Amino acid sequence: MVYVHQTIVSDASKALSRAVCIAVRYSCVCRQFGSQDGSSETQVIDYKTQQSRLFPLLASAYAFRFVGQWLKWLYNDVTERLRANDFSTLREAHACTAGLKSLTTSVFYFI
Repeated sequence: MVYVHQTIVSDASKALSRAVCIAVRYSCVCRQFGSQDGSSETQVIDYKTQQSRLFPLLASAYAFRFVGQWLKWLYNDVTERLRANDFSTLREAHACTAGLKSLTTSVFYFI
């Protein structure tokens, strides 16, 4: 189960990264509402409400990527210890992967 949870965390982080990348790129390219003085339209990313929606998700995507890499390391460490009949870190690994799986997949409900 530790491996499955670790894989779900990694996959969720990749999906969030892709979605946020698309949203940020679109917001940088898309322009909306002409200005009053006749200059070019404002980029969507310049709006504070757009930034307040995208930037926390961007930060979460980075955090989840790093935590996914850490979980891979943790899984490999637990696997090596299990081969040597050392079960001391198995509970921690299971708790971390199960909790982080729940956290990383629940972010998609807030998008």
